[in-house]
Amino acid sequence: MANAPECPVCGQQGVPILYGLPTRVAREAAAAGKVRLFGCVVPREPDQWTCAQSHTWRADDDDVLIAVIDAALRND
Repeated sequence: MANAPECPVCGQQGVPILYGLPTRVAREAAAAGKVRLFGCVVPREPDQWTCAQSHTWRADDDDVLIAVIDAALRND
């Protein structure tokens, strides 16, 4: 996840957040630490990233978010 942004609080690499009912592939990616599952209830302004310290934030670049999620689900 080289393109993932760093946490604005602690500087650790971000992990994308997935909302909704996870597929088998999403559960496997979460078990590998490539994504974080945040459940089916999506907040009005959902965070997009989290870190190992459980800080959450939104980033400006949706293309990076999509690319990191795609790579995680493809098992890259």
